[in-house]
Formats: sequence, structure tokens, C-alpha cells
Amino acid sequence: MRRFLSIVLAVVMLLAVCSPVLTARAAGFKDVAASYWAFDEITALAAKKVLAGYTDGTFKPGGKVTREEFAKMIVVAKGLALVKPAKASFTDVAASRWSYGYVEAAVKAGYIKGIGGGKYAPAAQIKRQDMAVLLVRVIGKEAESKTIKESVAFANDEPKIGTYAIGAVTIAVRPRVQLLTWDKSRNLNPTMSATRGDCAFAIYNTITPPATGKKTITMVDENAPENLFPLISDSAYTMKAVTFLASAPISVTPYGVPFPEMAKYVPTLANKHLIRNADGTVISDVELRKGMKWSDGQLVTIDDYIFSHQLYMSDAIQVVTRSPMDLVTKIQKINNYTCRIYWKSWNTYIPVGWTIYPKHILGPQFVKDPKSINTSAFNNKPVYCGPYTVKTNVQGQYMTLAANKNWFGGQPVFDTITEKFILATNTLLINMLTGQPDVSSESLTLDLAQQFESKMGKSFNVYYNKSTSAGIMEWNLTSAWFKDKRVRQAFYYGIDRKTITLKALVGTEAVLSPLSSGSVYFKPVLAKYAYNPTKANALLDAAGWKWNAAKTARALPDGTPATLKIPYSTGATFREREVTLMQPMLAKLGITVEQDPKDFDGILDAATAGTFIVNLHGVSFDNYDVFGSVLAFRSDQIPTEKNGMNGQNNYRYSSADMDKWLNTAEKATTAVALKEAYSHIQDIFAEDLPCLYLEQRIYPDEVRKGLKGYDHFFSCTIYNNWNVQYWYWFK
Repeated sequence: MRRFLSIVLAVVMLLAVCSPVLTARAAGFKDVAASYWAFDEITALAAKKVLAGYTDGTFKPGGKVTREEFAKMIVVAKGLALVKPAKASFTDVAASRWSYGYVEAAVKAGYIKGIGGGKYAPAAQIKRQDMAVLLVRVIGKEAESKTIKESVAFANDEPKIGTYAIGAVTIAVRPRVQLLTWDKSRNLNPTMSATRGDCAFAIYNTITPPATGKKTITMVDENAPENLFPLISDSAYTMKAVTFLASAPISVTPYGVPFPEMAKYVPTLANKHLIRNADGTVISDVELRKGMKWSDGQLVTIDDYIFSHQLYMSDAIQVVTRSPMDLVTKIQKINNYTCRIYWKSWNTYIPVGWTIYPKHILGPQFVKDPKSINTSAFNNKPVYCGPYTVKTNVQGQYMTLAANKNWFGGQPVFDTITEKFILATNTLLINMLTGQPDVSSESLTLDLAQQFESKMGKSFNVYYNKSTSAGIMEWNLTSAWFKDKRVRQAFYYGIDRKTITLKALVGTEAVLSPLSSGSVYFKPVLAKYAYNPTKANALLDAAGWKWNAAKTARALPDGTPATLKIPYSTGATFREREVTLMQPMLAKLGITVEQDPKDFDGILDAATAGTFIVNLHGVSFDNYDVFGSVLAFRSDQIPTEKNGMNGQNNYRYSSADMDKWLNTAEKATTAVALKEAYSHIQDIFAEDLPCLYLEQRIYPDEVRKGLKGYDHFFSCTIYNNWNVQYWYWFK
């Protein structure tokens, strides 16, 4: 429990704030569940008799708070003596009013200044932005707030912030302040009335700021990033590592909501920064926030954003994907912070745009030799504009990150983050059981997470997240093994995917569609492939796969023995279990399966180059970015020498029908059109089977109790560290 600033805090607060029937309940409130976002703050303040509830055992966290009630809250919380001068400071707060001594005490302390005209409006509900203004005074940052003329609040409703409150709201959302929070639509709702829950959270962080606790954290992951340059790496571990380091013009919450980070707004039809023309062309605006700096101190400008588009479109660079950047027909620079982009057609990624890279670092190298970007020192020693910078990077072992004190959103709470990489899940468990790491995400299998919880449950919370990630067996459809659709169908019938999922301890259900089961367009099109070795053998017979005389083994039509090595990442014990479980199943089809653990980066490289037959790893869907889940099945995503080996279609799958419906989905503007397109896409997939999906993963997160701000909802582009700058230790 955090230390309170004054012994006076033991005095009952709010004893008559809302009505004389309020009473303190240190044991908690029946309408404030442990899952309530301000549960810890309400519970802590109530335990200290700083907050009180009602006689019916409720707290009414959604109840509104008047301006005089809030004045009392902060006076009691700060331990101020009541003040009752002979002359009232406000004409509407007379000496006979119950709140007179509290309001005057807050006036004397310099916390409140009224609404003008000698009035305070004591009975009016306090607005969230007014709460921010008052509390920013309390923490001694009013002078700084007055120097801020443009908000940096990372909210979709920033334009609604009153001019007088811009500076205070900006400070109120900084990591080391945190007086205001966003809703799930990433709005701050500055003009809405503050609730009792809002006030409890804000007052708690006022008297005990987030940075009061320990300023370090240790995290553990199962794989190291391939590099720190996502332009040329499709590794999820690269994306996760860069999340610590880089802000984006437009970011996305785990709930699929885009919000302005480096940019001032998300372009939408409503704000007229997005225009969809009758001929199908699109215009969007990008306006960056002023005064942002790269981690080396150089200013960020729109030139960096425009230059980044050049990087994406260079054939000399091994770019992972050029969508939607390849739809740009012109970029018009308006000023040093703004540009207008012209697109030849609509794409769902247009409002989000692209990642921004530093022109002053990569520009000279790009001009001299574009190909050198592929092996640039930037790959592992990057310069970004984000909350953290790389202090130490021992590749494959650990990274130490240092807070970027000049981050435009305010200094992060943790000064240092250590991220360790442990490939073997059993070794990772042993490391976690020492109690030294604070967080592990998406690394332990179900059985290991359960072991951990049974031994460390008093100190750690374990969250079992039904994820949008799946096990995938990538097939090279140009190989003799998988070029025939009947063979691919035989594998679906010949592998009991649900049994493997359960016995490999990675989930409870097999994947039933190339779309996430959480998508509104989901169809369980793969359910028809129930385990049926007889049907699988019939398909292999039809495809010309011959049995030997003893009917113990098959050969491919070209006479090659049907012996299949399945590569997976070294140390991934659950993948080893999956392959082990496949062996007797495929043996019934005359196929011998061999384990082939390999370096994960090598697996990715072989997939890109097309020098593989099969591999086994993980892939992520997205409930909200449906198109991103299926883009890899479009033929223009096949990596080739001509396109610089760029693209995500490692399967080398090509289908005119699939291309048609993917293009339709990409350009669709109505829910009806999208539903039709995604229905066809799923049906075509279920017939052609470009790859084999195994389990829908359950991803456990192990998080030390007391860590605040941790908000993990698994998504293919959003990682558990998406808001790491706001994490802190609750005391």
C-alpha cells in the first residue's frame, strides 16, 4: 500500500460528501468488482478511510461528483485544515454552506480559482477536464501547463478539449502523472462529468504518483527479435521489440481502435481529412505533432514521413509488405508537419498510414546505396521516436532499454526495462520460478503456465487469453509434395487437429477458418475436415501416391519416398509435441514424419526464398483487421526476384478467384459487400487449402501482482507491451 502524504488521511473523507448516509467500508464495496478499472485505488483509499460508500454497501463508482464534493475530496486527501474566513471567496459559496470550509481551504492552497464572475458553481458536476486543471495545480505543474498550446493527449476527441484545459489535460495523461484515462474508443471525454471512480483514480495518483514505486521491470520472451527494423522483418518478435522503441503516426489499441500518436488526428470522413471520391480514388491528410524529436535529438518532420514511403517502395530493399503504400500516386507536402496523400483506390490501412523512419539517419545511406539498407547498422541499433531506447542489445540473449526522457508524451514510468530471451520453454519456466522476472507473455504452454500458477500464484496473476494466434504448417505449393490440392486435402483429413491441440497443451480448439473466430465475418469452413484416415488415403491414391508392396510406406508420383522433415523453432517443446502426435497419424497414410528443429530466423529466410517444403510455426489473425489475416493469399504477395523477395505469400499460392475476392474486400465500402467477399474468401480457402492450420492458441500471461496498467488483449499487431510507458508498480 502506498504511503500517504499526511496522517490526516486517516480521517474520514466524504462522510457527508453526497449525503449524510455515507459510511466508510474498509472491507470493500459490493458494486466495485476486482475487475473494475479503479478497484485498487478505491480499495486503497477506503482502507485508509479516505473514501466512503453508502449504507447499502455500495460505492456507486459511476455516480457523478459536484465541484464542491471534489473540493472536499482533495482537501481531505491533502490533509489541509478547514478555512472559514469572514469574507467568502465566491458569492455562491456562503459561510452557511456545508462545503464552505473545504472550498476556502482549497482556495487558500491555490487549488481552485472559480469559474469567473466571483462564482464557483459548487453544485455543478465537475467536468473531467476541470478535474485535470485543478489537480495539475495540486501537483505543482500549473505554470508548465500554461506554456502548452497544442494538446498531446493521444485521444480521438482532443479537439473537444477546452482551450483553457489543453495544457492541463496534456500533463494529466503523461505516464508519470496519469490523472485521466481513456475509454475503449480512445476518447478522454473532457467535457463529460467525472465519476466517483474517475475521482478516486485521479486523487490516488495525485497524492501518490505512479513513479513513486520501483522504476525497473524484467520481462521474459520465448524468442529474440530477428532485428529491430520491421521494414525488412516479418518476425512478430521484431514487431514486439520495436513497440518499446517506436511511436507511430497512428497507433491501434488492443480493441482495434486507431488513435493519434505522432499525428494530431486520425483521418476520417467526419473530420474531412479523409476523402473518398466517386471514381474510387482517395485523399488523406497527415499532420504530425510539432516539437517531437528522434531519440538522438533531431526534430521529426513530415520529410521523415515522405522519405519513409520511398523506403517502402524501393525495389532494392527487402520490404515485408508494400500495402497500402503501393496505392499512393502522389504525396503533396503542405508544410514541415503536414502532407496530403493521393491514393488510386481505397484500402483499410489508409487511415493508419505507415511507419515513420528517420531521414537524417537512413537518407544518406539510401541515396548512396539503397541495397545497403538491408544490412544497415540501423537494423540492430535504431533511432526511433518512442518511449524507450536501446541501451544494451546482446542479440539472442537480452536487451536493456532506457527511458527516453525526451519522449514527446512525457517520461515513461520505468527508467529501465530488461527483456530476456529464452528459447526452451522448460528453461523459461525454471527462470520464471525463481521469481526474478516480472512478466512473461505468450511464452509458456498451458501445462507449464498451470505449473507456474500452482507454485507462484500468491505473487503472480496468470491470465489465460484465448488468442487470435494459430499454429500453421506452411506448405510450398510449388514442391512435389504439395502442388496437388488432393494431397493438401488428405493432410487435413489425415491429421486430427483437435486431438493435437489438446494433447500438445496449446489450446482447446482447432482453427476453423483463415479468419479469426472473433471476426464478424467468421465462417467455420474447415469444420468439414473431420479426422478421416480412410478419406485421406483415398485422396492420396487419386493423386498418384503409391504404396510399397507391404503397404507400410508411400512414394510421391515421381518416386520420391514419402519421408517428410518438419522444421520448427529449436526449443519450442510444444511444436515437438505436435510433430510427435502427427507421426502415427500420418504413418496411417504411408508418410514418415521426422522432427527437424531449426533456428527460427533460418526458417523464415527459407520461407521467403521458397527453398522449403514445409515448416511449422505460429501465425496471428486479427479480429478487427480482417483483411490483414488473408492478404497473404493474394498472388501479388508471392516473394520473387522481380519484387525484391517482398510479400507474405510464402506458400506460392495463386488463384484468380482468390485474387478477385481479396481485391473486392480491399475496396469494399459497405458491410454487405465485405460480408460477401469474406464469405467467398473462406470458401475458396477451404477448397484450395494453401496451408494447414492447427490450434487456436491459448496464450497465458504471467504478471507479477501489483503491476498497474497492464492491458493485454492478443491481436496480431498489438502486443502486451503496447502501453508499457504507462506501467507502474502499485504501492
